[in-house]
Amino acid sequence: MTQPSMKAAPPAVHALRKDLSLADDQKIKRVIAMLDDVADPKMNQTLLDPLRVRLASLNLVRPLRFTRLLFLPLDPVIVAPRDWKPEEPAVPRTALAPLARTVRAGLGAEAVFIDKTIAGRKTDAMQAITLAGEALWPRAAEVLAAASPSDDWAEAGLSIKVFQPLSRAVAAVLRRGPQLRWLLRDEEVGVFESAEQAVADILKDIGKEPPEGCALIARLILLQSPHAAPLLRRFVASGGDQAAKAMVRRAIDQGTEQMLSDMESDTALSEELSRGPLANVGAMVRRITTFLHEIEEDSGAGIDRPRLHAIRRKLDHACRERFSDGLNTGLLSPLAAGSAPVDGTGQVLMESCGRELRELESEARKIGGAANYDRLLQEASAAVKEAAAAGTLTPVRKLRLIEILSGPEAAAALYEQEIAGAPVPRLNGC
Repeated sequence: MTQPSMKAAPPAVHALRKDLSLADDQKIKRVIAMLDDVADPKMNQTLLDPLRVRLASLNLVRPLRFTRLLFLPLDPVIVAPRDWKPEEPAVPRTALAPLARTVRAGLGAEAVFIDKTIAGRKTDAMQAITLAGEALWPRAAEVLAAASPSDDWAEAGLSIKVFQPLSRAVAAVLRRGPQLRWLLRDEEVGVFESAEQAVADILKDIGKEPPEGCALIARLILLQSPHAAPLLRRFVASGGDQAAKAMVRRAIDQGTEQMLSDMESDTALSEELSRGPLANVGAMVRRITTFLHEIEEDSGAGIDRPRLHAIRRKLDHACRERFSDGLNTGLLSPLAAGSAPVDGTGQVLMESCGRELRELESEARKIGGAANYDRLLQEASAAVKEAAAAGTLTPVRKLRLIEILSGPEAAAALYEQEIAGAPVPRLNGC
Protein backbone atom coordinates (compact mmCIF):
# COMPACT_ATOMS: atom_id res chain seq x y z
CA MET A 1 0.00 0.00 0.00
CA THR A 2 1.31 3.45 -0.84
CA GLN A 3 0.81 6.80 0.76
CA PRO A 4 -2.34 8.53 -0.54
CA SER A 5 -1.56 11.07 -3.23
CA MET A 6 -1.78 14.72 -2.36
CA LYS A 7 -3.61 15.17 -5.67
CA ALA A 8 -6.71 14.10 -3.76
CA ALA A 9 -6.38 16.98 -1.32
CA PRO A 10 -8.91 19.81 -1.57
CA PRO A 11 -7.84 22.82 -3.68
CA ALA A 12 -7.81 24.98 -0.54
CA VAL A 13 -5.15 22.72 0.98
CA HIS A 14 -3.01 22.96 -2.15
CA ALA A 15 -3.34 26.74 -2.06
CA LEU A 16 -2.38 26.89 1.61
CA ARG A 17 0.65 24.64 1.03
CA LYS A 18 1.82 26.94 -1.75
CA ASP A 19 1.22 29.99 0.42
CA LEU A 20 3.24 28.49 3.27
CA SER A 21 6.15 27.67 0.99
CA LEU A 22 6.48 31.41 0.28
CA ALA A 23 5.67 32.64 3.79
CA ASP A 24 8.11 34.32 6.15
CA ASP A 25 9.06 32.77 9.48
CA GLN A 26 6.53 34.75 11.51
CA LYS A 27 3.61 33.68 9.35
CA ILE A 28 4.70 30.04 9.54
CA LYS A 29 4.86 30.28 13.33
CA ARG A 30 1.31 31.64 13.45
CA VAL A 31 0.03 28.85 11.20
CA ILE A 32 1.80 26.21 13.30
CA ALA A 33 0.15 27.62 16.44
CA MET A 34 -3.27 27.32 14.80
CA LEU A 35 -2.58 23.76 13.62
CA ASP A 36 -1.46 22.78 17.12
CA ASP A 37 -4.79 23.99 18.46
CA VAL A 38 -6.61 21.81 15.92
CA ALA A 39 -4.38 18.82 16.84
CA ASP A 40 -5.15 16.95 13.61
CA PRO A 41 -2.14 14.75 12.71
CA LYS A 42 -3.29 14.21 9.11
CA MET A 43 -3.75 17.93 8.53
CA ASN A 44 -0.37 18.67 10.12
CA GLN A 45 1.33 16.14 7.89
CA THR A 46 -0.44 17.33 4.74
CA LEU A 47 0.53 20.96 5.26
CA LEU A 48 3.87 20.70 6.99
CA ASP A 49 5.77 17.85 5.34
CA PRO A 50 7.18 20.11 2.58
CA LEU A 51 8.46 22.49 5.29
CA ARG A 52 10.14 20.02 7.67
CA VAL A 53 13.70 21.23 7.09
CA ARG A 54 12.64 24.81 7.62
CA LEU A 55 10.54 23.96 10.68
CA ALA A 56 13.45 22.16 12.31
CA SER A 57 15.54 25.30 11.97
CA LEU A 58 12.93 27.55 13.62
CA ASN A 59 13.20 25.91 17.06
CA LEU A 60 9.44 26.10 17.52
CA VAL A 61 8.00 25.53 20.98
CA ARG A 62 5.01 23.25 20.51
CA PRO A 63 2.54 21.45 22.81
CA LEU A 64 4.09 18.41 24.48
CA ARG A 65 1.65 15.70 23.47
CA PHE A 66 2.01 11.94 23.98
CA THR A 67 3.13 11.13 20.42
CA ARG A 68 5.59 14.02 20.29
CA LEU A 69 7.15 12.97 23.61
CA LEU A 70 7.28 9.32 22.59
CA PHE A 71 9.34 9.97 19.48
CA LEU A 72 11.59 12.76 20.75
CA PRO A 73 14.64 10.44 20.87
CA LEU A 74 14.08 9.64 17.18
CA ASP A 75 13.31 13.15 15.97
CA PRO A 76 16.44 13.66 13.79
CA VAL A 77 15.79 10.45 11.82
CA ILE A 78 12.06 10.95 11.16
CA VAL A 79 11.46 11.60 7.46
CA ALA A 80 8.60 12.12 5.04
CA PRO A 81 7.26 8.80 3.69
CA ARG A 82 8.37 9.67 0.16
CA ASP A 83 11.97 9.94 1.44
CA TRP A 84 11.95 6.66 3.37
CA LYS A 85 13.41 3.37 2.19
CA PRO A 86 13.28 0.21 4.33
CA GLU A 87 17.05 -0.29 4.12
CA GLU A 88 17.90 3.21 5.36
CA PRO A 89 18.27 4.17 9.06
CA ALA A 90 15.20 6.40 9.30
CA VAL A 91 11.54 6.30 10.36
CA PRO A 92 8.67 7.38 8.07
CA ARG A 93 6.50 10.02 9.68
CA THR A 94 3.28 8.25 8.74
CA ALA A 95 4.23 5.34 11.02
CA LEU A 96 4.27 7.51 14.16
CA ALA A 97 0.53 7.76 14.83
CA PRO A 98 -0.26 4.01 14.59
CA LEU A 99 2.86 3.10 16.58
CA ALA A 100 1.91 5.64 19.26
CA ARG A 101 -1.58 4.16 19.52
CA THR A 102 -0.05 0.70 19.89
CA VAL A 103 2.18 1.96 22.71
CA ARG A 104 -0.65 3.76 24.46
CA ALA A 105 -2.88 0.69 24.36
CA GLY A 106 -0.03 -1.42 25.72
CA LEU A 107 0.65 0.96 28.59
CA GLY A 108 -2.89 0.85 29.93
CA ALA A 109 -3.20 2.70 33.22
CA GLU A 110 0.52 3.60 33.15
CA ALA A 111 -0.30 6.25 30.55
CA VAL A 112 -2.11 8.29 33.23
CA PHE A 113 1.19 9.33 34.84
CA ILE A 114 2.57 10.37 31.44
CA ASP A 115 -0.52 12.43 30.65
CA LYS A 116 -0.48 14.21 34.00
CA THR A 117 3.24 14.98 33.74
CA ILE A 118 3.01 16.59 30.30
CA ALA A 119 -0.45 18.21 30.67
CA GLY A 120 -0.25 21.87 29.60
CA ARG A 121 3.48 21.57 28.94
CA LYS A 122 5.41 22.46 25.81
CA THR A 123 8.54 21.14 24.16
CA ASP A 124 10.76 23.54 26.12
CA ALA A 125 9.74 21.95 29.46
CA MET A 126 12.97 20.00 29.93
CA GLN A 127 12.19 18.74 33.43
CA ALA A 128 8.80 17.38 32.36
CA ILE A 129 10.35 15.74 29.28
CA THR A 130 13.02 14.07 31.40
CA LEU A 131 10.56 12.85 34.03
CA ALA A 132 7.89 11.61 31.62
CA GLY A 133 10.38 10.37 29.02
CA GLU A 134 12.35 8.21 31.44
CA ALA A 135 9.08 6.60 32.48
CA LEU A 136 7.72 6.25 28.95
CA TRP A 137 10.57 5.27 26.63
CA PRO A 138 11.74 2.00 28.20
CA ARG A 139 8.15 0.78 28.66
CA ALA A 140 7.25 1.80 25.12
CA ALA A 141 10.23 -0.23 23.91
CA GLU A 142 8.85 -3.32 25.66
CA VAL A 143 5.46 -2.80 24.05
CA LEU A 144 6.79 -2.29 20.53
CA ALA A 145 9.29 -5.14 20.74
CA ALA A 146 6.40 -7.58 21.25
CA ALA A 147 3.75 -5.83 19.16
CA SER A 148 1.92 -7.12 16.11
CA PRO A 149 0.50 -4.90 13.36
CA SER A 150 -2.60 -3.10 14.56
CA ASP A 151 -5.79 -2.77 12.54
CA ASP A 152 -4.96 0.85 11.75
CA TRP A 153 -1.46 0.13 10.39
CA ALA A 154 -2.84 0.65 6.87
CA GLU A 155 -3.11 4.36 7.71
CA ALA A 156 0.68 4.54 7.59
CA GLY A 157 0.61 3.78 3.88
CA LEU A 158 3.29 1.13 4.45
CA SER A 159 3.46 -2.58 3.74
CA ILE A 160 2.59 -4.86 6.64
CA LYS A 161 5.97 -6.54 6.02
CA VAL A 162 7.86 -3.51 7.33
CA PHE A 163 5.94 -3.31 10.61
CA GLN A 164 8.03 -5.74 12.60
CA PRO A 165 11.51 -4.55 11.54
CA LEU A 166 10.42 -0.94 11.94
CA SER A 167 8.77 -1.37 15.34
CA ARG A 168 11.75 -3.41 16.62
CA ALA A 169 14.17 -0.76 15.40
CA VAL A 170 12.18 2.00 17.09
CA ALA A 171 12.08 -0.12 20.26
CA ALA A 172 15.89 -0.42 20.21
CA VAL A 173 16.20 3.38 20.22
CA LEU A 174 13.51 3.99 22.84
CA ARG A 175 15.14 1.42 25.12
CA ARG A 176 18.09 3.82 25.18
CA GLY A 177 16.05 7.03 25.04
CA PRO A 178 17.25 8.51 28.36
CA GLN A 179 20.92 7.79 27.55
CA LEU A 180 20.62 9.32 24.08
CA ARG A 181 19.07 12.43 25.60
CA TRP A 182 21.92 12.71 28.12
CA LEU A 183 24.47 12.38 25.35
CA LEU A 184 22.75 15.10 23.32
CA ARG A 185 22.61 17.49 26.29
CA ASP A 186 26.30 16.94 26.98
CA GLU A 187 27.09 17.73 23.34
CA GLU A 188 25.00 20.91 23.42
CA VAL A 189 26.79 22.30 26.47
CA GLY A 190 30.23 21.06 25.42
CA VAL A 191 30.71 18.59 28.27
CA PHE A 192 32.28 15.42 26.93
CA GLU A 193 33.65 13.80 30.09
CA SER A 194 30.44 11.85 30.71
CA ALA A 195 30.05 10.81 27.05
CA GLU A 196 32.04 7.62 27.53
CA GLN A 197 29.67 6.29 30.18
CA ALA A 198 26.63 7.35 28.13
CA VAL A 199 27.92 5.55 25.04
CA ALA A 200 28.78 2.49 27.11
CA ASP A 201 25.19 2.44 28.41
CA ILE A 202 23.83 2.88 24.90
CA LEU A 203 25.92 0.03 23.51
CA LYS A 204 25.15 -2.32 26.38
CA ASP A 205 23.56 -5.51 25.03
CA ILE A 206 23.61 -4.01 21.52
CA GLY A 207 24.16 -7.50 20.11
CA LYS A 208 20.61 -8.40 21.14
CA GLU A 209 19.11 -5.70 18.94
CA PRO A 210 18.13 -6.11 15.28
CA PRO A 211 20.48 -4.60 12.67
CA GLU A 212 17.90 -1.94 11.79
CA GLY A 213 17.81 -0.74 15.40
CA CYS A 214 21.57 -0.69 15.67
CA ALA A 215 21.78 1.40 12.49
CA LEU A 216 19.28 3.92 13.89
CA ILE A 217 21.23 4.19 17.14
CA ALA A 218 24.56 4.71 15.37
CA ARG A 219 23.10 7.37 13.08
CA LEU A 220 21.56 9.24 16.00
CA ILE A 221 24.91 9.29 17.81
CA LEU A 222 26.73 10.51 14.71
CA LEU A 223 24.09 13.15 13.99
CA GLN A 224 23.70 14.57 17.47
CA SER A 225 27.02 13.88 19.13
CA PRO A 226 29.83 13.46 16.58
CA HIS A 227 32.35 13.90 19.41
CA ALA A 228 31.23 10.45 20.57
CA ALA A 229 32.25 8.79 17.29
CA PRO A 230 35.71 7.77 18.66
CA LEU A 231 33.92 5.92 21.44
CA LEU A 232 32.04 3.89 18.84
CA ARG A 233 35.31 3.09 17.11
CA ARG A 234 36.83 2.09 20.44
CA PHE A 235 33.97 -0.33 21.02
CA VAL A 236 34.54 -1.90 17.61
CA ALA A 237 38.28 -2.22 18.28
CA SER A 238 37.96 -3.66 21.77
CA GLY A 239 37.56 -7.30 22.68
CA GLY A 240 34.20 -8.85 23.40
CA ASP A 241 31.22 -10.01 21.42
CA GLN A 242 32.41 -10.22 17.82
CA ALA A 243 28.88 -10.31 16.42
CA ALA A 244 27.95 -7.16 18.34
CA LYS A 245 31.09 -5.37 17.17
CA ALA A 246 30.44 -6.33 13.55
CA MET A 247 26.89 -5.04 13.86
CA VAL A 248 28.07 -1.71 15.28
CA ARG A 249 30.66 -1.42 12.51
CA ARG A 250 27.99 -1.98 9.85
CA ALA A 251 25.68 0.46 11.62
CA ILE A 252 28.39 3.13 11.70
CA ASP A 253 29.07 2.61 8.00
CA GLN A 254 25.37 2.81 7.15
CA GLY A 255 24.78 5.90 9.27
CA THR A 256 27.89 7.58 7.86
CA GLU A 257 26.84 6.89 4.28
CA GLN A 258 23.36 8.28 4.90
CA MET A 259 24.71 11.47 6.43
CA LEU A 260 27.22 12.01 3.64
CA SER A 261 24.52 11.45 1.02
CA ASP A 262 22.34 14.05 2.75
CA MET A 263 25.23 16.55 2.70
CA GLU A 264 25.85 15.86 -0.98
CA SER A 265 22.25 16.52 -1.99
CA ASP A 266 21.68 19.70 -3.94
CA THR A 267 19.60 21.49 -1.33
CA ALA A 268 19.81 19.76 2.07
CA LEU A 269 22.99 21.36 3.39
CA SER A 270 22.44 24.84 1.96
CA GLU A 271 18.78 24.77 3.05
CA GLU A 272 19.65 24.06 6.67
CA LEU A 273 22.35 26.72 6.80
CA SER A 274 20.43 29.41 4.94
CA ARG A 275 17.03 28.90 6.59
CA GLY A 276 18.06 28.25 10.18
CA PRO A 277 18.23 31.01 12.79
CA LEU A 278 21.68 32.55 12.83
CA ALA A 279 21.97 31.65 16.51
CA ASN A 280 21.96 27.94 15.58
CA VAL A 281 24.19 27.96 12.54
CA GLY A 282 27.55 28.07 14.34
CA ALA A 283 26.72 24.96 16.38
CA MET A 284 25.42 23.23 13.24
CA VAL A 285 28.67 23.90 11.39
CA ARG A 286 30.64 22.66 14.39
CA ARG A 287 28.74 19.36 14.39
CA ILE A 288 29.30 18.89 10.66
CA THR A 289 33.02 19.66 10.77
CA THR A 290 33.46 17.40 13.79
CA PHE A 291 31.68 14.59 11.96
CA LEU A 292 33.87 15.02 8.86
CA HIS A 293 37.00 15.06 11.02
CA GLU A 294 35.99 11.88 12.80
CA ILE A 295 35.42 10.12 9.48
CA GLU A 296 38.92 11.06 8.36
CA GLU A 297 40.33 9.71 11.60
CA ASP A 298 38.53 6.40 11.12
CA SER A 299 40.97 4.30 9.12
CA GLY A 300 38.32 1.66 8.55
CA ALA A 301 35.70 4.00 7.13
CA GLY A 302 36.90 3.62 3.54
CA ILE A 303 35.57 7.05 2.55
CA ASP A 304 37.18 8.68 -0.48
CA ARG A 305 39.02 11.86 0.48
CA PRO A 306 37.86 13.69 -2.70
CA ARG A 307 34.30 13.08 -1.55
CA LEU A 308 34.97 14.76 1.80
CA HIS A 309 36.80 17.62 0.10
CA ALA A 310 33.77 18.23 -2.14
CA ILE A 311 31.48 18.37 0.90
CA ARG A 312 33.82 20.79 2.63
CA ARG A 313 33.85 23.06 -0.43
CA LYS A 314 30.07 23.03 -0.46
CA LEU A 315 29.96 23.74 3.28
CA ASP A 316 32.49 26.57 2.89
CA HIS A 317 30.38 28.19 0.18
CA ALA A 318 27.17 27.84 2.23
CA CYS A 319 28.86 29.33 5.32
CA ARG A 320 30.18 32.33 3.40
CA GLU A 321 26.75 33.05 1.94
CA ARG A 322 25.07 32.69 5.34
CA PHE A 323 27.62 34.95 7.02
CA SER A 324 27.30 37.63 4.34
CA ASP A 325 23.50 37.48 4.42
CA GLY A 326 23.39 37.59 8.24
CA LEU A 327 25.78 40.54 8.31
CA ASN A 328 23.76 42.52 5.78
CA THR A 329 20.37 41.70 7.28
CA GLY A 330 21.17 42.00 10.97
CA LEU A 331 23.81 44.73 11.08
CA LEU A 332 24.67 46.67 7.91
CA SER A 333 21.11 47.33 6.72
CA PRO A 334 19.82 48.55 10.11
CA LEU A 335 22.83 50.85 10.44
CA ALA A 336 22.44 52.24 6.91
CA ALA A 337 18.68 52.72 7.27
CA GLY A 338 18.86 54.44 10.64
CA SER A 339 17.63 58.04 10.44
CA ALA A 340 17.59 58.45 14.22
CA PRO A 341 19.79 57.20 17.07
CA VAL A 342 19.51 53.46 17.62
CA ASP A 343 17.39 52.63 20.67
CA GLY A 344 18.09 49.96 23.27
CA THR A 345 16.10 47.27 21.47
CA GLY A 346 17.90 47.90 18.19
CA GLN A 347 21.25 47.82 19.95
CA VAL A 348 20.46 44.48 21.60
CA LEU A 349 19.46 42.98 18.26
CA MET A 350 22.66 44.16 16.58
CA GLU A 351 24.84 42.93 19.43
CA SER A 352 23.14 39.53 19.33
CA CYS A 353 23.65 39.38 15.57
CA GLY A 354 27.31 40.28 16.00
CA ARG A 355 27.90 37.52 18.56
CA GLU A 356 26.10 34.96 16.37
CA LEU A 357 28.18 36.01 13.37
CA ARG A 358 31.40 35.62 15.33
CA GLU A 359 30.36 32.14 16.48
CA LEU A 360 29.67 31.16 12.87
CA GLU A 361 32.90 32.77 11.69
CA SER A 362 35.05 31.00 14.28
CA GLU A 363 33.73 27.62 13.09
CA ALA A 364 33.53 28.43 9.36
CA ARG A 365 37.08 29.75 9.01
CA LYS A 366 38.32 26.27 10.00
CA ILE A 367 36.97 25.11 6.64
CA GLY A 368 38.36 27.98 4.59
CA GLY A 369 37.85 31.57 3.56
CA ALA A 370 39.63 33.21 6.50
CA ALA A 371 40.53 36.27 4.41
CA ASN A 372 36.89 36.61 3.31
CA TYR A 373 35.66 36.72 6.92
CA ASP A 374 38.40 39.16 7.92
CA ARG A 375 37.36 41.49 5.08
CA LEU A 376 33.66 41.33 5.94
CA LEU A 377 34.31 41.97 9.64
CA GLN A 378 36.49 44.97 8.74
CA GLU A 379 33.68 46.32 6.56
CA ALA A 380 31.25 45.83 9.44
CA SER A 381 33.53 47.70 11.85
CA ALA A 382 33.88 50.53 9.35
CA ALA A 383 30.09 50.73 9.02
CA VAL A 384 29.76 50.93 12.80
CA LYS A 385 32.22 53.83 12.94
CA GLU A 386 30.41 55.64 10.12
CA ALA A 387 27.08 55.20 11.91
CA ALA A 388 28.57 56.63 15.08
CA ALA A 389 29.96 59.61 13.16
CA ALA A 390 26.50 60.20 11.71
CA GLY A 391 24.92 60.15 15.17
CA THR A 392 23.14 56.81 14.77
CA LEU A 393 25.22 55.18 17.54
CA THR A 394 26.38 56.62 20.82
CA PRO A 395 30.12 56.27 21.62
CA VAL A 396 29.41 53.51 24.14
CA ARG A 397 27.23 51.55 21.73
CA LYS A 398 29.82 51.96 19.01
CA LEU A 399 32.55 50.53 21.25
CA ARG A 400 30.36 47.60 22.29
CA LEU A 401 29.78 46.61 18.66
CA ILE A 402 33.46 47.05 17.78
CA GLU A 403 34.40 44.81 20.71
CA ILE A 404 32.08 42.08 19.44
CA LEU A 405 33.09 42.35 15.79
CA SER A 406 36.84 42.99 16.12
CA GLY A 407 37.72 41.95 19.66
CA PRO A 408 38.41 43.72 22.97
CA GLU A 409 41.88 44.85 21.85
CA ALA A 410 40.44 46.73 18.88
CA ALA A 411 37.79 48.35 21.06
CA ALA A 412 40.39 49.36 23.65
CA ALA A 413 42.68 50.79 20.97
CA LEU A 414 39.81 52.82 19.48
CA TYR A 415 38.87 54.09 22.94
CA GLU A 416 42.46 55.18 23.68
CA GLN A 417 42.69 56.83 20.26
CA GLU A 418 39.53 58.82 20.87
CA ILE A 419 40.61 59.80 24.38
CA ALA A 420 43.98 60.99 23.08
CA GLY A 421 42.33 63.04 20.34
CA ALA A 422 39.65 64.57 22.54
CA PRO A 423 39.99 68.32 23.24
CA VAL A 424 41.21 69.24 26.71
CA PRO A 425 38.35 70.86 28.68
CA ARG A 426 39.04 74.51 29.51
CA LEU A 427 38.80 75.69 33.10
CA ASN A 428 36.70 78.71 34.03
CA GLY A 429 38.63 81.91 33.51
CA CYS A 430 41.34 80.29 31.34
